[in-house]
Amino acid sequence: MEGELNRVQEHEDPNRFFWYFIYILITVVSALPLFGLRISDFGINYLFLLVVHEFAAFLFFGHTLFSNIWAMQIRFNQSKEVGIWARSFLRKLALSITMPTSIIITIVGLMLIESESWGGLHNAPWAWNSYLAFWIMAAVSITPDVIRYGRNRHASDPKHGMVSGLIRGNIALVLTIYILFCMVVKIAWITPFAKWSMFLD
Repeated sequence: MEGELNRVQEHEDPNRFFWYFIYILITVVSALPLFGLRISDFGINYLFLLVVHEFAAFLFFGHTLFSNIWAMQIRFNQSKEVGIWARSFLRKLALSITMPTSIIITIVGLMLIESESWGGLHNAPWAWNSYLAFWIMAAVSITPDVIRYGRNRHASDPKHGMVSGLIRGNIALVLTIYILFCMVVKIAWITPFAKWSMFLD
């Protein structure tokens, strides 16, 4: 009965269409570099950008992997009260680490690929593939999670969304491994999409 009531309340969320719009907007705008949009490096030192990018990526990956495993274990196996505390702590991490580092990784990464004569994503297919994988990860996992934790509508139900979160987390892990291969080995399994005419040089 309680679960059925929760489902009804979820579908009666009066703001859901606004947040659907925000999700779609973020996903569409962040896809533009895949079609030729370029971001200037503003003459910022390449090494500085590289350090910022790598530090943010390390922080993002480490926090996401270990905090999610820790929180999942607690929310599955401990009491409801402990689960609520774990979910609350995970919310703080999502808003203070996941959200800002995912933005930094994306923007600084695009700035990096403009430096040292790379000439943008389309001239470095390995970087384009990395960005595509990260964009899919954001669309599948990062953006929905940040919105969900930001709204915090299910704070009293620590097990809400755990199954879907686990599936999305595993997809993100596979994409992260592919990104690492792209960055280290410079592989590019997918041919970059054609540039849109508005982004042609």
